[in-house]
Parts: sequence; C-alpha cells; structure tokens
Amino acid sequence: MEIMAIYFKDGFFNDDFGGFVPEGAIEINEEKYVELLEGQAQGKQIVSDKQGTPVLLEPQPSPAHELKDGEWIISKTKITALITQRKTTLLQRIADKTDQFKMQYLQGYSQAEIDSFYRQEREARNELPEMILTEIFEGRDDLKSIEELKKKVIEKADLFAIVMGKLFAIKQNFETHIEQAETLEDLDKIEQEIEQWQKL
Repeated sequence: MEIMAIYFKDGFFNDDFGGFVPEGAIEINEEKYVELLEGQAQGKQIVSDKQGTPVLLEPQPSPAHELKDGEWIISKTKITALITQRKTTLLQRIADKTDQFKMQYLQGYSQAEIDSFYRQEREARNELPEMILTEIFEGRDDLKSIEELKKKVIEKADLFAIVMGKLFAIKQNFETHIEQAETLEDLDKIEQEIEQWQKL
C-alpha cells in the first residue's frame, strides 16, 4: 500500500487520492509534520525559511512585522510609527488607571458630595461664606460646633491632597519613562510595570 506524502507551502497538502499539491511545495516526513502541529498548538507560528522549509517561529510580534527569509522584520518607518502608537496607548492606560485609583479612594461618596468637596474645603478654610457647611452642621447631631466640622473637612481635604500627590507622582513618572522610551522592548517593560501597579 502506498503511503501518503505530506507537503508544505504556506499550509499542508497531501497527495492522497491525487490530492492537489501546489508547485514548489516541499515534502516533509511525518515526524516533522507532528512537530510542527505540536508547536503550533503551543502558540508558535509555522512559516517558511529561506529554502521554503517549514519552521516554527514565535508569533508575529505586530501587524507591522513582515516575514522575510524565515524571520520577522520591521522597517524603520514602521517601527517608528509602531512605537508612537504604543506610547499613545500606554499614556491612555496610565490615565485610565489613575482615574480608577482615584475612584477607589472616593468609593462610598455620592457624585453630589464629590462635586461639593472643593466648596466645602474653601468654606472650612474661611475663603467663602459658610453655606454648605452650615446646612451640613445643622442637619447633623453628632457635632458640637461648626468649627469641629471645619476641622474634619480640612483633615479630609489634606489627606486627599496627599493621596492625589502620590498618585500623580507615579503617573508622571510613568509618563516620563514612556516618552523617553526608544524601543519596543522598553515599552514592553513599562507596560509590565503598569500592569503590576496595584496601589499607591
């Protein structure tokens, strides 16, 4: 009984029952065929080397990379554009993550309360007439004086300022590193650091 032959040319073909095999396809043995399929199942990509022989490569690094002689390459023009795009994406990721941390800190406050914080602080520091604070004080029965309320508001505002200062310092540090990055490898490292950033 004749054994089916396996061929490769941008895909696998066989000559079983006169199956179509494209011109220039290379015959491979069953061991190589199995090796290629197992590598593909593990996330690698099957591509042709300079001789057209199928080999396993790491997945295409980006849509801008092109396969040439069995290797992924990228032109200087495309790598510059890719780096610029990656920087923009990472800067937005930092902005989003900063907002997420801020909202975690403000969890439990209504949006109306958040909107009034700046006014409350200015009233507490005697920069504006006591309007919101007067209403808050008169509606609560756990405060002895409006001065006690002012002290609490100022303490809260100072703590928030410290937290936001630390948050912005981390954000700006990431932004500086992103802007100074010169290679995709630099940006990969920064992206990992951003993902590992869990708290202040």
